[in-house]
Amino acid sequence: MMRTAGVFLLISAALHVAGAILSGFAPIGQFLLFPAVLYLALYAGLARGKLWVAWLAFICMLGGMAGTILELSGPGPVPGWVLWAILGTDFAAAITLFAAIWAGPRAEKA
Repeated sequence: MMRTAGVFLLISAALHVAGAILSGFAPIGQFLLFPAVLYLALYAGLARGKLWVAWLAFICMLGGMAGTILELSGPGPVPGWVLWAILGTDFAAAITLFAAIWAGPRAEKA
């Protein structure tokens, strides 16, 4: 379950990089590079089945979704389809992380 969430984080990281490039590296586009790197680091922990990383990633997904919704509320340099895709993958990651946290470490050993 954590590995599945990790795949969603990788997709979101790629979308963040795409948003930075498509924005022409506008200030908000440059900011998108930070979550991309963070999500890659979180993926590494999730791939190792670390439950504390799942908690951290879950909190990051909630914050990321809130930030993306704020970006969608007004015009900006990042294309809307990229922001919607980020929101969708962050939501999918949050759902799978919630399930992994709920199941606990025993689910990864099965």
